[in-house]
Amino acid sequence: MNETTENYVELRHIEKSFGKFHASKDINFQIPSGHLAALLGPSGSGKTTILRMIAGLEQPDSGEILLNGKVVNKVPGSQRGIGFVFQNYALFRYMTVYDNIAFGLRVKKAGRTEIDARVKELLKLIDCEGLEKRYPSQLSGGQRQRVAFARALAPRPQLLLLDEPFAAIDAKVRLELRTWLRDMINRLGITSIFVTHDQSEAIEVSDQIILTNQGRVEQIGSPQELYDNPATPFVAQFIGQSIPVEEYTQFRFFRDEGPESVAILRPEFIRVFKKGEQQQYSTSAEEGTVEDIIFRGSSIEVRVRIHGVLLSAVRSVTDQPVEIGETVNVFIHRMYIINGETITLQENQSLRSESIVI
Repeated sequence: MNETTENYVELRHIEKSFGKFHASKDINFQIPSGHLAALLGPSGSGKTTILRMIAGLEQPDSGEILLNGKVVNKVPGSQRGIGFVFQNYALFRYMTVYDNIAFGLRVKKAGRTEIDARVKELLKLIDCEGLEKRYPSQLSGGQRQRVAFARALAPRPQLLLLDEPFAAIDAKVRLELRTWLRDMINRLGITSIFVTHDQSEAIEVSDQIILTNQGRVEQIGSPQELYDNPATPFVAQFIGQSIPVEEYTQFRFFRDEGPESVAILRPEFIRVFKKGEQQQYSTSAEEGTVEDIIFRGSSIEVRVRIHGVLLSAVRSVTDQPVEIGETVNVFIHRMYIINGETITLQENQSLRSESIVI
């Protein structure tokens, strides 16, 4: 692999339109070498267009795309040193696993000995040894995606692009592949970008999240930075299990931040206690009614209505069980307040903590 710059991928003032549709609006970001970045956002937010421009499948109307410090706008995609993994695998149906992985090397006219060594190396890497003579139809969804990953890696690209790589896989295998992909990227040290609309996927797998909305980049940072310190109202509402509440001053010990302000509550901001259960903030809690209980495996989600608003909170599976219809104590210890473009993290005043302006 060639020597790389500190930031392997850089986009500068990228603009892209399709007719009257403005798909990318002044896109600027950098991805350090060896990092796994997620392009996250709702459908139609522009993330796939960005990925396709980096891959050379689309051309920006203006701005610069740099790979390893060099502008590649006019460089064909085939010469950018990129591996691409598609969401539907895009494996050749009538080729064996071996031939699918070897395809890119044969296009580059690599020697038979080099191809054989590289294919065997990748089969071991993806835990698919012994499957080289099978056809895609004889593989599970997870195995097919691993083979697609190996095929993209075979020509030794310096940048790996993945377009919704887990979308066509069932939920259990998808969770397993997330961990597997992160481990592979860390082991190989290859700069990678994957597109997803699934925030839990982006939070779990990536080093860096680039959150897009309506053609713009809303915020860039680590998963924890975006979760704990949302920079815009959109980020606060998109990241996490967020519940908007307009009349938030009906909850005790929260200040009114203005007539146009709206609160955002998350389950981790709310605690639910059974009547008589020992609790730290009993004098500050309010009564609510349990309307639904959802078993999440490692936790219990409790949906409780308070002041006409349905909120979600989390209880441990080891806590005393609550029942639908039960009256419980609810303590809200913090909430995000959105007022125009300003976001304030306001603590319950009974905690005697000052608000933190983000």
